[in-house]
Amino acid sequence: MVDRSWFVWVRSGLAGALLAAFLMVQGLGGAHAEDSANAIQILLKSGKHPKLRWGKFSDVAKPLAQLYGQPDPAPLWFREGKPTPQAKAMIESLKGADDRGLNAEDYDADLLSTWMAAPALKSSAPAEVADFDVALSIAATRYVSNLYLGRINPRAVGFGLNVEPKRLDVPKRVRDLTQSADPKTILAELEPRFPIYRPLKQALLRYRKLARELPHMRFGFPAKFSPGMSHKDVPALRKLLVALGDLKAIKLGAETSELYDAELAQAVKAYQIRHGLGNDAIIGKATLARLSTPIPDRLKQIQLGLERLRWLPADVRGHYLIVNIPSFKLYGARAGEGLGQHDIQMNVVVGEAIDGRNTPVFHSDMTMVTFRPYWNVPDGIAAKEVVPDILRDRKYLEKNNMEIVPNFSLQAAALEPNQGNLDKVATGALKVRQKPGGSNALGLVKFSFPNTNNVYLHSTPSQGLFNRDRRDFSHGCIRVQDPLKLAEWVLAENGDWPKDRIQSFMDGEVTKTINIKKPIPVYILYSTVMADPDGKVSFFEDIYGHDRTLQVLLAKGFPYPP
Repeated sequence: MVDRSWFVWVRSGLAGALLAAFLMVQGLGGAHAEDSANAIQILLKSGKHPKLRWGKFSDVAKPLAQLYGQPDPAPLWFREGKPTPQAKAMIESLKGADDRGLNAEDYDADLLSTWMAAPALKSSAPAEVADFDVALSIAATRYVSNLYLGRINPRAVGFGLNVEPKRLDVPKRVRDLTQSADPKTILAELEPRFPIYRPLKQALLRYRKLARELPHMRFGFPAKFSPGMSHKDVPALRKLLVALGDLKAIKLGAETSELYDAELAQAVKAYQIRHGLGNDAIIGKATLARLSTPIPDRLKQIQLGLERLRWLPADVRGHYLIVNIPSFKLYGARAGEGLGQHDIQMNVVVGEAIDGRNTPVFHSDMTMVTFRPYWNVPDGIAAKEVVPDILRDRKYLEKNNMEIVPNFSLQAAALEPNQGNLDKVATGALKVRQKPGGSNALGLVKFSFPNTNNVYLHSTPSQGLFNRDRRDFSHGCIRVQDPLKLAEWVLAENGDWPKDRIQSFMDGEVTKTINIKKPIPVYILYSTVMADPDGKVSFFEDIYGHDRTLQVLLAKGFPYPP
Protein backbone atom coordinates (compact mmCIF):
# COMPACT_ATOMS: atom_id res chain seq x y z
CA MET A 1 0.00 0.00 0.00
CA VAL A 2 1.40 3.39 -1.04
CA ASP A 3 1.12 6.25 1.44
CA ARG A 4 -0.97 8.88 -0.49
CA SER A 5 0.07 11.58 1.97
CA TRP A 6 3.48 11.52 0.30
CA PHE A 7 1.93 12.58 -2.99
CA VAL A 8 0.04 15.37 -1.24
CA TRP A 9 3.30 16.58 0.35
CA VAL A 10 5.16 16.49 -2.95
CA ARG A 11 2.31 18.18 -4.80
CA SER A 12 1.92 20.91 -2.18
CA GLY A 13 5.68 21.34 -2.05
CA LEU A 14 5.83 21.71 -5.80
CA ALA A 15 2.89 24.16 -5.76
CA GLY A 16 4.59 26.17 -3.05
CA ALA A 17 7.82 26.24 -5.00
CA LEU A 18 6.05 27.40 -8.15
CA LEU A 19 4.18 30.08 -6.22
CA ALA A 20 7.38 31.25 -4.58
CA ALA A 21 9.10 31.42 -7.96
CA PHE A 22 6.18 33.41 -9.37
CA LEU A 23 6.21 35.83 -6.47
CA MET A 24 9.98 36.30 -6.74
CA VAL A 25 9.38 37.53 -10.29
CA GLN A 26 6.76 39.88 -8.87
CA GLY A 27 9.31 41.13 -6.37
CA LEU A 28 7.32 39.63 -3.50
CA GLY A 29 9.21 36.45 -2.68
CA GLY A 30 9.86 34.77 0.63
CA ALA A 31 8.27 36.17 3.76
CA HIS A 32 6.89 39.16 1.85
CA ALA A 33 4.96 36.81 -0.45
CA GLU A 34 3.56 34.87 2.46
CA ASP A 35 2.61 38.05 4.30
CA SER A 36 0.88 39.47 1.17
CA ALA A 37 -1.03 36.23 0.62
CA ASN A 38 -2.15 36.20 4.24
CA ALA A 39 -3.22 39.84 4.08
CA ILE A 40 -5.21 39.22 0.88
CA GLN A 41 -6.91 36.21 2.45
CA ILE A 42 -7.83 38.18 5.55
CA LEU A 43 -9.34 40.99 3.46
CA LEU A 44 -11.31 38.63 1.25
CA LYS A 45 -12.70 36.76 4.25
CA SER A 46 -13.61 39.96 6.10
CA GLY A 47 -16.01 41.07 3.34
CA LYS A 48 -15.14 44.71 3.96
CA HIS A 49 -12.33 46.96 2.79
CA PRO A 50 -11.62 49.71 5.36
CA LYS A 51 -10.40 52.34 2.89
CA LEU A 52 -13.10 52.29 0.22
CA ARG A 53 -16.15 54.51 0.00
CA TRP A 54 -18.41 51.46 -0.28
CA GLY A 55 -16.23 49.06 1.68
CA LYS A 56 -18.65 46.13 2.02
CA PHE A 57 -18.16 44.00 -1.08
CA SER A 58 -20.64 41.14 -0.78
CA ASP A 59 -21.77 42.04 -4.31
CA VAL A 60 -18.40 40.94 -5.75
CA ALA A 61 -17.20 38.46 -3.13
CA LYS A 62 -17.66 35.40 -5.37
CA PRO A 63 -15.86 36.81 -8.44
CA LEU A 64 -13.05 38.11 -6.20
CA ALA A 65 -12.58 34.64 -4.72
CA GLN A 66 -12.36 33.18 -8.23
CA LEU A 67 -10.06 35.96 -9.33
CA TYR A 68 -7.47 35.46 -6.58
CA GLY A 69 -7.81 31.71 -6.20
CA GLN A 70 -6.97 29.69 -3.11
CA PRO A 71 -5.18 28.94 -0.88
CA ASP A 72 -2.27 31.35 -1.51
CA PRO A 73 -3.58 34.40 -3.42
CA ALA A 74 -0.98 36.57 -5.13
CA PRO A 75 -1.30 40.28 -6.00
CA LEU A 76 -2.72 40.85 -9.49
CA TRP A 77 -1.69 44.45 -10.14
CA PHE A 78 2.02 44.28 -9.23
CA ARG A 79 5.16 43.31 -11.12
CA GLU A 80 8.71 43.55 -9.84
CA GLY A 81 7.46 45.19 -6.68
CA LYS A 82 5.64 48.01 -8.53
CA PRO A 83 2.08 48.62 -9.71
CA THR A 84 1.76 47.41 -13.29
CA PRO A 85 1.00 49.60 -16.31
CA GLN A 86 -2.37 47.82 -16.33
CA ALA A 87 -3.02 49.11 -12.80
CA LYS A 88 -2.41 52.65 -13.96
CA ALA A 89 -4.59 52.15 -17.05
CA MET A 90 -7.39 50.66 -14.94
CA ILE A 91 -7.36 53.60 -12.57
CA GLU A 92 -7.46 56.03 -15.49
CA SER A 93 -10.49 54.17 -16.83
CA LEU A 94 -12.17 54.40 -13.43
CA LYS A 95 -11.55 58.15 -13.50
CA GLY A 96 -13.52 58.23 -16.75
CA ALA A 97 -16.55 56.46 -15.27
CA ASP A 98 -18.55 59.70 -15.34
CA ASP A 99 -18.21 59.78 -19.13
CA ARG A 100 -20.12 56.49 -19.28
CA GLY A 101 -22.95 57.59 -17.01
CA LEU A 102 -21.45 55.99 -13.89
CA ASN A 103 -19.81 57.70 -10.89
CA ALA A 104 -16.01 57.73 -10.53
CA GLU A 105 -16.36 58.34 -6.78
CA ASP A 106 -18.15 55.00 -6.40
CA TYR A 107 -15.00 53.26 -7.65
CA ASP A 108 -12.61 55.37 -5.51
CA ALA A 109 -10.72 56.50 -8.61
CA ASP A 110 -9.02 59.48 -6.96
CA LEU A 111 -8.16 57.49 -3.85
CA LEU A 112 -6.56 54.72 -5.91
CA SER A 113 -4.64 57.21 -8.02
CA THR A 114 -3.17 58.96 -4.96
CA TRP A 115 -2.55 55.64 -3.25
CA MET A 116 -0.61 54.24 -6.21
CA ALA A 117 1.92 57.09 -5.91
CA ALA A 118 2.27 56.80 -2.13
CA PRO A 119 5.74 55.92 -0.68
CA ALA A 120 4.31 53.10 1.44
CA LEU A 121 3.12 51.31 -1.68
CA LYS A 122 6.43 51.81 -3.48
CA SER A 123 8.23 50.15 -0.58
CA SER A 124 6.26 46.96 -1.34
CA ALA A 125 5.15 46.60 2.28
CA PRO A 126 3.09 43.38 2.14
CA ALA A 127 0.04 44.69 4.01
CA GLU A 128 -0.04 47.87 1.91
CA VAL A 129 0.35 45.91 -1.34
CA ALA A 130 -2.50 43.60 -0.34
CA ASP A 131 -4.77 46.50 0.64
CA PHE A 132 -4.17 48.32 -2.62
CA ASP A 133 -4.38 45.22 -4.80
CA VAL A 134 -7.71 44.06 -3.35
CA ALA A 135 -9.09 47.61 -3.45
CA LEU A 136 -8.30 47.93 -7.16
CA SER A 137 -9.72 44.47 -7.85
CA ILE A 138 -12.96 45.38 -6.06
CA ALA A 139 -13.24 48.57 -8.11
CA ALA A 140 -12.37 46.82 -11.38
CA THR A 141 -14.81 43.95 -10.73
CA ARG A 142 -17.64 46.33 -9.96
CA TYR A 143 -16.81 48.49 -12.96
CA VAL A 144 -16.75 45.56 -15.38
CA SER A 145 -20.09 44.30 -14.11
CA ASN A 146 -21.68 47.75 -14.01
CA LEU A 147 -20.61 48.66 -17.54
CA TYR A 148 -22.17 45.50 -18.92
CA LEU A 149 -25.19 44.80 -16.70
CA GLY A 150 -25.81 48.07 -14.86
CA ARG A 151 -25.72 48.63 -11.13
CA ILE A 152 -29.36 47.92 -10.30
CA ASN A 153 -31.13 44.71 -11.27
CA PRO A 154 -34.19 45.75 -13.35
CA ARG A 155 -36.34 43.36 -11.31
CA ALA A 156 -35.67 45.60 -8.28
CA VAL A 157 -37.63 48.43 -9.96
CA GLY A 158 -40.44 46.20 -11.21
CA PHE A 159 -39.27 45.96 -14.84
CA GLY A 160 -39.90 42.73 -16.72
CA LEU A 161 -36.34 42.58 -18.00
CA ASN A 162 -33.97 39.72 -17.27
CA VAL A 163 -30.21 40.27 -17.32
CA GLU A 164 -29.46 36.59 -16.63
CA PRO A 165 -29.13 35.60 -20.32
CA LYS A 166 -26.34 38.17 -20.80
CA ARG A 167 -24.34 37.14 -17.73
CA LEU A 168 -20.62 37.76 -18.05
CA ASP A 169 -17.56 35.86 -16.83
CA VAL A 170 -16.49 38.82 -14.71
CA PRO A 171 -13.36 37.22 -13.16
CA LYS A 172 -12.06 36.36 -16.63
CA ARG A 173 -12.60 39.91 -17.86
CA VAL A 174 -10.86 41.40 -14.83
CA ARG A 175 -8.01 38.92 -15.23
CA ASP A 176 -7.73 40.02 -18.85
CA LEU A 177 -7.52 43.62 -17.66
CA THR A 178 -4.61 42.76 -15.36
CA GLN A 179 -2.67 41.34 -18.33
CA SER A 180 -3.80 43.25 -21.42
CA ALA A 181 -1.67 45.82 -23.19
CA ASP A 182 -4.89 47.65 -24.10
CA PRO A 183 -7.39 47.53 -21.17
CA LYS A 184 -9.47 50.37 -22.65
CA THR A 185 -10.52 48.18 -25.58
CA ILE A 186 -11.73 45.45 -23.23
CA LEU A 187 -13.82 47.98 -21.29
CA ALA A 188 -15.24 49.55 -24.46
CA GLU A 189 -16.47 46.13 -25.59
CA LEU A 190 -18.55 45.87 -22.42
CA GLU A 191 -20.67 48.93 -23.18
CA PRO A 192 -24.18 48.46 -24.63
CA ARG A 193 -24.56 48.14 -28.36
CA PHE A 194 -28.20 49.13 -28.28
CA PRO A 195 -28.67 51.79 -30.99
CA ILE A 196 -29.63 54.62 -28.62
CA TYR A 197 -26.60 54.20 -26.36
CA ARG A 198 -23.87 55.94 -28.38
CA PRO A 199 -25.75 59.20 -29.10
CA LEU A 200 -27.00 59.29 -25.51
CA LYS A 201 -23.44 58.86 -24.25
CA GLN A 202 -22.36 61.75 -26.47
CA ALA A 203 -25.23 63.82 -25.09
CA LEU A 204 -23.94 63.07 -21.59
CA LEU A 205 -20.59 64.69 -22.38
CA ARG A 206 -22.31 67.72 -23.85
CA TYR A 207 -24.65 68.20 -20.89
CA ARG A 208 -21.84 67.72 -18.39
CA LYS A 209 -20.12 70.65 -20.08
CA LEU A 210 -23.35 72.69 -20.03
CA ALA A 211 -23.83 71.91 -16.33
CA ARG A 212 -20.38 73.36 -15.61
CA GLU A 213 -20.64 76.43 -17.81
CA LEU A 214 -24.30 77.44 -18.10
CA PRO A 215 -25.83 79.35 -15.18
CA HIS A 216 -29.27 78.29 -13.99
CA MET A 217 -31.81 80.59 -15.62
CA ARG A 218 -35.20 81.48 -14.19
CA PHE A 219 -37.81 83.14 -16.34
CA GLY A 220 -40.66 85.36 -15.23
CA PHE A 221 -42.74 85.36 -18.42
CA PRO A 222 -46.47 86.06 -18.05
CA ALA A 223 -48.98 83.29 -18.69
CA LYS A 224 -49.15 82.34 -22.38
CA PHE A 225 -46.23 84.50 -23.47
CA SER A 226 -46.61 84.66 -27.26
CA PRO A 227 -44.58 85.79 -30.28
CA GLY A 228 -44.79 89.55 -30.75
CA MET A 229 -44.78 90.26 -27.01
CA SER A 230 -41.85 91.72 -25.09
CA HIS A 231 -40.23 90.87 -21.77
CA LYS A 232 -36.94 91.57 -20.00
CA ASP A 233 -36.08 87.83 -19.87
CA VAL A 234 -36.12 87.37 -23.66
CA PRO A 235 -32.33 87.98 -24.04
CA ALA A 236 -31.65 85.25 -21.47
CA LEU A 237 -34.01 82.92 -23.34
CA ARG A 238 -32.03 83.48 -26.54
CA LYS A 239 -28.77 82.60 -24.78
CA LEU A 240 -30.27 79.43 -23.33
CA LEU A 241 -31.67 78.21 -26.66
CA VAL A 242 -28.35 78.88 -28.41
CA ALA A 243 -26.54 76.83 -25.75
CA LEU A 244 -29.06 74.00 -26.16
CA GLY A 245 -28.87 74.07 -29.95
CA ASP A 246 -32.46 75.12 -30.71
CA LEU A 247 -31.34 78.56 -31.92
CA LYS A 248 -28.34 78.58 -34.25
CA ALA A 249 -27.07 82.01 -33.31
CA ILE A 250 -28.15 85.42 -32.06
CA LYS A 251 -28.35 87.92 -34.86
CA LEU A 252 -26.16 90.97 -34.67
CA GLY A 253 -28.01 93.70 -32.81
CA ALA A 254 -30.54 91.31 -31.22
CA GLU A 255 -28.45 90.48 -28.16
CA THR A 256 -30.38 92.82 -25.88
CA SER A 257 -33.72 92.90 -27.73
CA GLU A 258 -36.68 92.09 -25.47
CA LEU A 259 -39.00 91.33 -28.42
CA TYR A 260 -40.17 87.74 -28.81
CA ASP A 261 -39.56 87.73 -32.55
CA ALA A 262 -40.30 85.17 -35.28
CA GLU A 263 -36.81 83.63 -35.27
CA LEU A 264 -36.94 83.03 -31.52
CA ALA A 265 -40.46 81.59 -31.92
CA GLN A 266 -39.11 78.94 -34.31
CA ALA A 267 -36.43 78.05 -31.77
CA VAL A 268 -39.06 77.70 -29.03
CA LYS A 269 -41.06 75.39 -31.30
CA ALA A 270 -38.00 73.20 -31.77
CA TYR A 271 -37.51 73.18 -28.01
CA GLN A 272 -41.15 72.23 -27.43
CA ILE A 273 -40.92 69.30 -29.87
CA ARG A 274 -37.81 68.00 -28.08
CA HIS A 275 -39.74 68.04 -24.80
CA GLY A 276 -42.89 66.34 -26.03
CA LEU A 277 -44.99 69.50 -26.10
CA GLY A 278 -47.23 71.05 -28.71
CA ASN A 279 -45.18 73.25 -31.04
CA ASP A 280 -47.26 76.41 -30.89
CA ALA A 281 -44.40 78.71 -29.73
CA ILE A 282 -46.57 79.89 -26.84
CA ILE A 283 -44.66 79.78 -23.56
CA GLY A 284 -47.31 78.49 -21.20
CA LYS A 285 -47.06 76.69 -17.88
CA ALA A 286 -45.65 73.42 -19.26
CA THR A 287 -43.06 75.07 -21.54
CA LEU A 288 -41.99 77.46 -18.78
CA ALA A 289 -41.51 74.58 -16.34
CA ARG A 290 -39.19 72.80 -18.76
CA LEU A 291 -37.24 75.95 -19.61
CA SER A 292 -36.66 76.45 -15.88
CA THR A 293 -35.41 72.89 -15.27
CA PRO A 294 -31.77 73.02 -14.12
CA ILE A 295 -29.21 71.43 -16.44
CA PRO A 296 -27.92 69.13 -13.65
CA ASP A 297 -31.42 67.60 -13.53
CA ARG A 298 -31.21 66.88 -17.26
CA LEU A 299 -27.79 65.35 -16.68
CA LYS A 300 -29.32 62.96 -14.13
CA GLN A 301 -31.97 61.93 -16.65
CA ILE A 302 -29.25 61.01 -19.15
CA GLN A 303 -27.38 58.99 -16.53
CA LEU A 304 -30.55 57.08 -15.66
CA GLY A 305 -31.23 56.48 -19.35
CA LEU A 306 -27.77 54.98 -19.82
CA GLU A 307 -28.23 52.76 -16.75
CA ARG A 308 -31.46 51.30 -18.17
CA LEU A 309 -29.89 50.59 -21.55
CA ARG A 310 -27.44 48.22 -19.81
CA TRP A 311 -30.41 46.04 -18.86
CA LEU A 312 -31.24 45.25 -22.49
CA PRO A 313 -29.89 42.36 -24.61
CA ALA A 314 -26.22 42.62 -25.51
CA ASP A 315 -26.57 43.21 -29.24
CA VAL A 316 -29.57 44.80 -30.95
CA ARG A 317 -29.25 45.91 -34.54
CA GLY A 318 -31.47 46.26 -37.55
CA HIS A 319 -34.98 44.86 -37.37
CA TYR A 320 -36.75 46.02 -34.21
CA LEU A 321 -39.62 48.04 -32.78
CA ILE A 322 -39.24 50.38 -29.82
CA VAL A 323 -42.01 51.91 -27.75
CA ASN A 324 -40.74 54.53 -25.30
CA ILE A 325 -43.42 55.07 -22.69
CA PRO A 326 -42.58 58.63 -21.47
CA SER A 327 -42.30 60.00 -25.02
CA PHE A 328 -45.53 58.26 -26.14
CA LYS A 329 -43.77 57.21 -29.35
CA LEU A 330 -43.20 54.09 -31.41
CA TYR A 331 -40.12 53.74 -33.60
CA GLY A 332 -39.33 50.98 -36.10
CA ALA A 333 -36.10 50.19 -37.93
CA ARG A 334 -35.32 47.42 -40.38
CA ALA A 335 -31.60 48.09 -40.79
CA GLY A 336 -30.99 51.21 -38.73
CA GLU A 337 -28.44 51.85 -36.01
CA GLY A 338 -30.35 54.46 -34.06
CA LEU A 339 -33.56 56.43 -33.64
CA GLY A 340 -32.42 58.98 -36.20
CA GLN A 341 -32.51 56.24 -38.85
CA HIS A 342 -35.89 54.67 -38.19
CA ASP A 343 -38.26 53.60 -40.96
CA ILE A 344 -41.47 54.44 -39.10
CA GLN A 345 -42.46 56.63 -36.21
CA MET A 346 -45.88 57.30 -34.72
CA ASN A 347 -47.65 58.49 -31.61
CA VAL A 348 -48.96 55.93 -29.16
CA VAL A 349 -51.26 55.90 -26.14
CA VAL A 350 -49.87 54.01 -23.13
CA GLY A 351 -51.16 52.86 -19.75
CA GLU A 352 -52.57 55.42 -17.37
CA ALA A 353 -50.25 56.67 -14.63
CA ILE A 354 -52.18 55.02 -11.80
CA ASP A 355 -51.55 51.78 -9.96
CA GLY A 356 -52.55 48.74 -11.97
CA ARG A 357 -52.64 50.48 -15.33
CA ASN A 358 -49.00 51.32 -16.03
CA THR A 359 -47.64 49.83 -19.24
CA PRO A 360 -44.95 47.37 -18.13
CA VAL A 361 -41.34 47.48 -19.29
CA PHE A 362 -40.13 44.32 -21.04
CA HIS A 363 -38.99 42.94 -24.38
CA SER A 364 -40.38 40.15 -26.52
CA ASP A 365 -40.73 39.11 -30.18
CA MET A 366 -43.78 40.06 -32.22
CA THR A 367 -45.16 36.86 -33.75
CA MET A 368 -48.74 37.57 -34.92
CA VAL A 369 -51.00 40.15 -36.50
CA THR A 370 -54.74 39.70 -35.95
CA PHE A 371 -57.31 41.48 -38.11
CA ARG A 372 -60.81 42.10 -36.75
CA PRO A 373 -59.76 40.98 -33.23
CA TYR A 374 -61.98 40.22 -30.30
CA TRP A 375 -61.11 42.17 -27.17
CA ASN A 376 -60.73 39.54 -24.49
CA VAL A 377 -61.41 41.62 -21.40
CA PRO A 378 -58.85 40.90 -18.61
CA ASP A 379 -60.41 39.32 -15.53
CA GLY A 380 -59.59 42.30 -13.33
CA ILE A 381 -61.30 44.78 -15.66
CA ALA A 382 -64.27 42.46 -16.13
CA ALA A 383 -64.77 42.11 -12.36
CA LYS A 384 -64.08 45.70 -11.30
CA GLU A 385 -65.58 47.63 -14.22
CA VAL A 386 -67.74 45.57 -16.57
CA VAL A 387 -69.85 43.72 -13.96
CA PRO A 388 -70.78 46.94 -12.07
CA ASP A 389 -71.66 48.59 -15.41
CA ILE A 390 -73.95 45.68 -16.31
CA LEU A 391 -75.66 45.85 -12.93
CA ARG A 392 -76.36 49.55 -13.53
CA ASP A 393 -77.52 49.01 -17.10
CA ARG A 394 -78.75 45.58 -18.21
CA LYS A 395 -78.29 46.63 -21.84
CA TYR A 396 -74.60 47.47 -21.29
CA LEU A 397 -73.37 44.33 -23.10
CA GLU A 398 -75.64 44.96 -26.09
CA LYS A 399 -74.72 48.63 -26.33
CA ASN A 400 -71.00 47.81 -26.30
CA ASN A 401 -71.17 44.76 -28.57
CA MET A 402 -69.92 42.54 -25.73
CA GLU A 403 -70.79 39.03 -24.56
CA ILE A 404 -70.21 36.65 -21.67
CA VAL A 405 -68.49 33.43 -22.77
CA PRO A 406 -67.11 30.29 -21.08
CA ASN A 407 -63.68 30.87 -22.65
CA PHE A 408 -61.95 32.96 -25.30
CA SER A 409 -62.04 30.46 -28.19
CA LEU A 410 -63.49 31.81 -31.42
CA GLN A 411 -66.21 29.14 -31.27
CA ALA A 412 -67.32 29.95 -27.71
CA ALA A 413 -71.09 30.52 -27.42
CA ALA A 414 -72.51 33.59 -25.68
CA LEU A 415 -74.19 33.14 -22.29
CA GLU A 416 -77.05 35.04 -20.67
CA PRO A 417 -76.04 37.98 -18.43
CA ASN A 418 -78.01 36.64 -15.45
CA GLN A 419 -76.92 37.09 -11.87
CA GLY A 420 -75.36 33.65 -11.62
CA ASN A 421 -73.19 34.23 -14.68
CA LEU A 422 -72.24 37.72 -13.50
CA ASP A 423 -71.09 36.21 -10.20
CA LYS A 424 -68.92 33.81 -12.18
CA VAL A 425 -67.47 36.68 -14.23
CA ALA A 426 -66.56 38.40 -10.97
CA THR A 427 -64.56 35.33 -9.89
CA GLY A 428 -62.98 34.76 -13.32
CA ALA A 429 -64.89 31.50 -13.91
CA LEU A 430 -66.58 33.08 -16.95
CA LYS A 431 -65.15 35.63 -19.39
CA VAL A 432 -66.25 38.82 -21.11
CA ARG A 433 -65.19 39.79 -24.60
CA GLN A 434 -66.04 42.49 -27.08
CA LYS A 435 -66.92 41.34 -30.57
CA PRO A 436 -65.01 42.62 -33.62
CA GLY A 437 -66.11 45.85 -35.24
CA GLY A 438 -65.50 49.54 -35.57
CA SER A 439 -66.32 50.21 -31.91
CA ASN A 440 -64.07 47.42 -30.58
CA ALA A 441 -61.57 48.72 -28.02
CA LEU A 442 -58.72 47.12 -30.00
CA GLY A 443 -59.84 48.68 -33.25
CA LEU A 444 -59.37 46.64 -36.40
CA VAL A 445 -55.93 45.12 -35.90
CA LYS A 446 -53.85 43.73 -33.03
CA PHE A 447 -50.07 43.09 -32.95
CA SER A 448 -49.14 40.31 -30.50
CA PHE A 449 -45.90 39.34 -28.76
CA PRO A 450 -45.77 36.76 -25.94
CA ASN A 451 -45.65 38.24 -22.44
CA THR A 452 -47.08 37.54 -19.01
CA ASN A 453 -48.74 40.99 -18.81
CA ASN A 454 -51.25 40.43 -21.63
CA VAL A 455 -49.96 43.60 -23.32
CA TYR A 456 -49.94 44.17 -27.07
CA LEU A 457 -50.09 46.91 -29.71
CA HIS A 458 -53.45 47.64 -31.29
CA SER A 459 -55.49 50.19 -33.16
CA THR A 460 -58.32 52.13 -31.55
CA PRO A 461 -61.52 53.95 -32.50
CA SER A 462 -60.52 56.81 -30.15
CA GLN A 463 -58.26 58.78 -32.49
CA GLY A 464 -58.61 62.13 -30.74
CA LEU A 465 -56.27 61.14 -27.90
CA PHE A 466 -53.28 61.00 -30.26
CA ASN A 467 -53.34 64.78 -30.63
CA ARG A 468 -52.69 65.39 -26.93
CA ASP A 469 -49.21 66.10 -25.57
CA ARG A 470 -49.59 63.60 -22.73
CA ARG A 471 -51.06 60.29 -23.82
CA ASP A 472 -51.45 57.88 -20.89
CA PHE A 473 -55.06 56.73 -21.07
CA SER A 474 -55.14 52.96 -21.54
CA HIS A 475 -55.39 50.05 -19.09
CA GLY A 476 -51.82 49.07 -20.02
CA CYS A 477 -51.89 48.05 -23.68
CA ILE A 478 -50.43 50.32 -26.34
CA ARG A 479 -52.65 51.99 -28.93
CA VAL A 480 -50.97 52.99 -32.20
CA GLN A 481 -51.90 56.03 -34.25
CA ASP A 482 -51.44 54.54 -37.72
CA PRO A 483 -52.22 50.80 -37.57
CA LEU A 484 -52.37 50.44 -41.34
CA LYS A 485 -48.84 51.79 -41.73
CA LEU A 486 -47.56 49.61 -38.91
CA ALA A 487 -49.20 46.48 -40.35
CA GLU A 488 -47.66 47.21 -43.74
CA TRP A 489 -44.21 47.55 -42.13
CA VAL A 490 -44.58 44.47 -39.94
CA LEU A 491 -45.78 42.26 -42.83
CA ALA A 492 -43.28 43.58 -45.38
CA GLU A 493 -41.26 40.35 -45.28
CA ASN A 494 -44.31 38.09 -45.08
CA GLY A 495 -45.03 37.93 -48.79
CA ASP A 496 -47.80 39.68 -50.69
CA TRP A 497 -49.21 42.21 -48.23
CA PRO A 498 -49.79 45.52 -50.04
CA LYS A 499 -51.67 48.29 -48.29
CA ASP A 500 -54.98 47.63 -50.06
CA ARG A 501 -54.97 43.95 -49.02
CA ILE A 502 -54.29 44.90 -45.41
CA GLN A 503 -57.14 47.41 -45.53
CA SER A 504 -59.51 44.77 -46.93
CA PHE A 505 -58.74 42.46 -43.99
CA MET A 506 -59.25 45.32 -41.54
CA ASP A 507 -62.61 46.13 -43.11
CA GLY A 508 -63.67 42.50 -43.56
CA GLU A 509 -66.05 40.36 -41.52
CA VAL A 510 -63.72 37.55 -40.44
CA THR A 511 -61.23 37.44 -37.56
CA LYS A 512 -57.94 36.43 -39.16
CA THR A 513 -54.53 35.87 -37.54
CA ILE A 514 -51.32 36.04 -39.60
CA ASN A 515 -48.14 34.47 -38.23
CA ILE A 516 -45.09 36.64 -38.84
CA LYS A 517 -42.45 34.64 -40.69
CA LYS A 518 -39.55 36.50 -39.11
CA PRO A 519 -40.48 37.54 -35.55
CA ILE A 520 -39.70 41.17 -34.80
CA PRO A 521 -37.99 42.16 -31.51
CA VAL A 522 -40.16 44.59 -29.56
CA TYR A 523 -38.69 46.71 -26.76
CA ILE A 524 -41.03 48.48 -24.38
CA LEU A 525 -38.69 51.05 -22.84
CA TYR A 526 -38.96 53.65 -20.13
CA SER A 527 -36.55 56.50 -20.68
CA THR A 528 -37.23 60.15 -19.93
CA VAL A 529 -34.46 61.07 -22.36
CA MET A 530 -33.78 60.04 -25.95
CA ALA A 531 -31.02 61.03 -28.37
CA ASP A 532 -30.51 60.55 -32.08
CA PRO A 533 -27.30 60.34 -34.15
CA ASP A 534 -27.67 63.99 -35.18
CA GLY A 535 -27.21 65.11 -31.58
CA LYS A 536 -30.82 66.07 -30.88
CA VAL A 537 -31.65 65.27 -27.25
CA SER A 538 -35.27 65.01 -26.12
CA PHE A 539 -36.52 65.04 -22.53
CA PHE A 540 -39.86 63.83 -21.21
CA GLU A 541 -41.89 63.79 -18.01
CA ASP A 542 -41.35 60.98 -15.51
CA ILE A 543 -45.01 59.94 -15.71
CA TYR A 544 -44.71 56.73 -13.66
CA GLY A 545 -42.09 57.98 -11.20
CA HIS A 546 -39.55 55.35 -12.32
CA ASP A 547 -36.73 57.94 -12.42
CA ARG A 548 -37.31 58.82 -8.77
CA THR A 549 -37.33 55.15 -7.77
CA LEU A 550 -34.08 54.43 -9.59
CA GLN A 551 -32.35 57.50 -8.14
CA VAL A 552 -33.24 56.41 -4.60
CA LEU A 553 -31.81 52.93 -5.18
CA LEU A 554 -28.62 54.23 -6.77
CA ALA A 555 -28.06 56.68 -3.91
CA LYS A 556 -27.77 53.76 -1.46
CA GLY A 557 -24.45 52.75 -3.02
CA PHE A 558 -22.71 49.37 -3.08
CA PRO A 559 -23.45 46.59 -2.46
CA TYR A 560 -26.58 46.68 -4.62
CA PRO A 561 -28.85 43.63 -4.33
CA PRO A 562 -28.29 40.98 -7.06
